[in-house]
Amino acid sequence: MPRQHGNRQDTWVQKDDRYSRADRDRRVTFKQNNRHGGKNKGRDWSGALREHLQDEDIDMGFSAGSSKTNRYNNGGRKGRKGSPMPTGNVKRKLLEGPTNWYRVSLPHGDKYEKNFLLKLFVDKLAPLPFWPIAWQVYGSTVMFYVDDFKVAEKLFNLSRTVQMPNGFNLIIRVHPGCPNVDMTPSVKEKMKLVMAKRYNDVTKALDLTKFHADPDLQDCFCALFKPIVLLAVIDIIAENIPQLEALNLQDNRIQLLNFAKKVSKKIPNLKILHIGNNKVREISELDSLQGLPIVELVLDGNPLCDKFRDQPSYISEVRKRFPKCLKLDGQDLPPPISFDIVEEHHLPAPCPMYLCHEDGNVIVRQFLQQYFQIYDSDNRQPLLQAYHEHASFSFTMGYPYGYGKEKNVPWLNWYQTDNRNLLRVQDSDRRFKLLKQGQLAVVSFLQDMPNTKHDMHSFTADLTLFTPLMLCLTVTGMFKELKGSQKNPPLRYFFRTLVIVPAGTGFCISNEVLYVTNATPDQSVEAFKTPINVITPPQPAPAASISSPGPSVPVIVPSIPDDAMKQEMVKQMSLQSGMNLEWSLKCLEETQWDYQKASLVFQKLNSEGIVPPEAFVK
Repeated sequence: MPRQHGNRQDTWVQKDDRYSRADRDRRVTFKQNNRHGGKNKGRDWSGALREHLQDEDIDMGFSAGSSKTNRYNNGGRKGRKGSPMPTGNVKRKLLEGPTNWYRVSLPHGDKYEKNFLLKLFVDKLAPLPFWPIAWQVYGSTVMFYVDDFKVAEKLFNLSRTVQMPNGFNLIIRVHPGCPNVDMTPSVKEKMKLVMAKRYNDVTKALDLTKFHADPDLQDCFCALFKPIVLLAVIDIIAENIPQLEALNLQDNRIQLLNFAKKVSKKIPNLKILHIGNNKVREISELDSLQGLPIVELVLDGNPLCDKFRDQPSYISEVRKRFPKCLKLDGQDLPPPISFDIVEEHHLPAPCPMYLCHEDGNVIVRQFLQQYFQIYDSDNRQPLLQAYHEHASFSFTMGYPYGYGKEKNVPWLNWYQTDNRNLLRVQDSDRRFKLLKQGQLAVVSFLQDMPNTKHDMHSFTADLTLFTPLMLCLTVTGMFKELKGSQKNPPLRYFFRTLVIVPAGTGFCISNEVLYVTNATPDQSVEAFKTPINVITPPQPAPAASISSPGPSVPVIVPSIPDDAMKQEMVKQMSLQSGMNLEWSLKCLEETQWDYQKASLVFQKLNSEGIVPPEAFVK
């Protein structure tokens, strides 16, 4: 109802009613020869001009996409006699917008109470539901938004057909469009309260169906098809209800999902997702949700469902993203062929060391400690005792995937020259030249490499082979590359594969492959920090020692073998030499169980014909 001022109505009504019917029916013509006066000289054209503007329903700037040509189309009012306006009886139609959101503006709508207008529209639009979004008043114009084309079309057709209490017909302008999003702290707080109201703590389910139409959000715009709004909802869930297992996002006109790439980390327990009756066009939009343990999914009502020719291909594409999905669009699916669907299997806790044989524990630990202690010193020459006379050394490098040569990434220029990456070095001659052969060449290359400081707590060691003839060891870890007096030296990651064989009274490295790359952001956070709750194998009593003519030479000397190791050495000697077990045992005992020495002694005596024939009788 119009607001009252004392005992009389608003003067705005009286001013707009100041023209008589005769004035409104007066025909406006533009005649010649009035330029310099005439019988119309001094005539007041303001009333006629105002009448002309009112009749033509000029958009005063509130409608989107308005232009001067809009007022002169064939869908306007019927032309008058003597007017240059085109004639026609076809009324302009409202076209359906791409998002199905429409802006409704009511010129001079501020003269009526909001409750009066709401009741008016509810009655006129029935049985269609009426939910105005973001009701605002700009000057004398009331503006709000609707999210349904049928409602917008009916409002459009109501323009000038509803007579208001002051005698004027209500003008309703409808154009496609949606409001801008202003994600302020107050708006986030309102969203949080609405989400708390829609959350079921018993089932751990959150129902956000048609979220923007919630009565508590009518004064702000919180449509989930806006990325900033959906991301805010995900953040609220991650902060307040990370245990969420079911989420309903139906009827929110969502088109894109590729921006939500961290959903699997923020809502890791989400198993049920309903996202039907939205505007998702491509199945690839679900790629950003991979990693979620989805067992029930609803996509029905999205354009993407119409792009599949048959049901099997549709199910196949969904299971590529969610392999544990057992229910799609309300229909049960056959269990997929996968070992982890029927029952959850948890992997064991990671262990920084794997030993295929318990006897290698002490040997590996002492070797790593002494080797890298020398490697991180200023002089690496003592490493000569750690490599075989005919050792081979291959070096490769590369940038981590996704972290290439960018300005904020440490470059690996020093390592590029000697890189033997088989995918980049195609010339076989160059590959051979880059291979370091012999202990002098290997240690000389290691001496030229940048000074380093390794983080022993970041090491992982895997002993995959342990026999009297050979050990195979892989070592990974982090190190800082020390260059002068840098405050923030570059952080690198290394991967070494070592083949260790008997030599003299101990063991030495026969073959090594070293790979160096940059540390990833996740690795950088944990580098040079002692890990917590690291599972380490128990250490037996020290039995290995370092035997060398000088101090700190990392030549591995094995401990005295136990009975099991002795039996294995006897078997290996028998297979290598062809002797029976008795003579193989005798040979090893006479050389104090030095396998390499025993092998050399047998070869020498056998070549001289000293080994008796009964030694080969089995």
